[in-house]
Amino acid sequence: MARQPPDDVTAPLVDVLVVGAGPVGLALAADLARRGVSVRVVDTLDAPTTQSRAIVVHSRTLDHLQALGALDGILARARTITGMALHTRGHDVGRIPFDAITATHPYSVSLLQTDTEAVLAERLAALGVTVERSTTLTGATEHEGHVVAETARGDGTTGTVRARYVVGADGARSAVRHVMGEHLEGSFAGDDFLIGDVDGDHGYDRSSFHTFFSPGDTTSLLFPLPGDRVRVLAQLPDGTDPDRQVTQDWLQHTLDERGVALRIRTAHWLTRFRLKHGQVGRYRQGRFFVAGDAAHIHSPAGGLGMNTGLHDAANLGWKLARAVQAPARDGSADALLDSYHAERHPVGADVIAFATRLTRVGTLSNPVAQRVRDAVVHLGLQSSTIVTRLSETVEQQRVRYRDSPVVRGEGGALRPGDFLHLPDTDVGAALARTPGHLAVVLPDHDPGGLLGGAAAPDLPIGVAELAVSRQDAARLADATGLRHGGVVLVRPDGYVGYLGPAADATGLADYLRVVAT
Repeated sequence: MARQPPDDVTAPLVDVLVVGAGPVGLALAADLARRGVSVRVVDTLDAPTTQSRAIVVHSRTLDHLQALGALDGILARARTITGMALHTRGHDVGRIPFDAITATHPYSVSLLQTDTEAVLAERLAALGVTVERSTTLTGATEHEGHVVAETARGDGTTGTVRARYVVGADGARSAVRHVMGEHLEGSFAGDDFLIGDVDGDHGYDRSSFHTFFSPGDTTSLLFPLPGDRVRVLAQLPDGTDPDRQVTQDWLQHTLDERGVALRIRTAHWLTRFRLKHGQVGRYRQGRFFVAGDAAHIHSPAGGLGMNTGLHDAANLGWKLARAVQAPARDGSADALLDSYHAERHPVGADVIAFATRLTRVGTLSNPVAQRVRDAVVHLGLQSSTIVTRLSETVEQQRVRYRDSPVVRGEGGALRPGDFLHLPDTDVGAALARTPGHLAVVLPDHDPGGLLGGAAAPDLPIGVAELAVSRQDAARLADATGLRHGGVVLVRPDGYVGYLGPAADATGLADYLRVVAT
């Protein structure tokens, strides 16, 4: 790593420098700012992108956006999507229902990335932070207790930023990743797609996404957007001229060949995308971190890219806040910051593997294999177990951190590292009101199922008690095995960090030693 720029000790010190003002960088910066962390955000672009790009926001991501205070703005601009319909050879194969999952928000939504960024930028501005545009990171080096970053502006001037931590949310060509010496490792010569955001006429269900298994070795996708607009992806066969100009007529012809009954009226955005899969080896190096496309890139199948990045931000934000605000003499801040990689790297790898499988299923070239696939998919969708698992995977409701080095305790169906969903209690709204942990205190249950008995333990400073309904308390007691009283600590990202009996002061103290709030 270069030893320039030099350390200017007279320059002010900011807690976190976020490089990149896409959805991930904006969400992370907003989360930091609402927790009282000083943050600067720089972006190379002189204005927000006008390209629609990522358009799907899944169920678990809506939970995180609610805690961030941005959910209402997203829903006001979005279309609600309740399932994925599958088609082949002009026939319906089946449908994966999203609204059958157990979740606070049992659906996805679709909206232009420009709208997602606008909502997040408004939230960030309300917290007193504006994006510094036309500003590029040109170098950075780590010093004792901070990083010195060098920037170049569009007008030719240069600047220096001193920050305790630097996070690269600056996309697939990340400058921060380069500074870290990390590389995306994976497959970079994959399938070829035409992509378009268009206004058009079609008869498909506008509350569902649509996948089309074509007679050949290609597949197509259709995503309804607000109004008459739709996102379409049409895979191109091997050998397609790499220099061919992308036009509306070409996209229309390609869709017609694949049996997608859409008549394009107006094309708002057209591009060509070469499928790539890759992930860095480390999400953290010292005081540098990467998130979103800077850390992992993968197939658009399933619409998981931006969502995975927003989950990175939700995981990292509260940990960085703890690191800059709490004493770290015992090294606990480093252990907590290391858990960002430990928790999120496996998730990124799983998303890449899942998106790759989806792509391969849709691009079988052998006619016999295609018919077998269609039959297997049709039969599989008759199984409620398979359908639920698929729905939960797409909606990212199966993300867990049970193997995390910083969660503590044991449980039953609900364990440390699981996301806490309570049907009658709005956990997301409670997380939006507090910068720290939430505690659900479970009193002893008498044989008749009535709450009573054990006194509530004293909660540490910075931990707010979450009042839950009697029904949710009973459900938690059963799910955790804490039928004789206990404590469930919910992390700021909505996952259970600790659960155990109220009398287990040692276990609770051990957890709080690592994640003091």
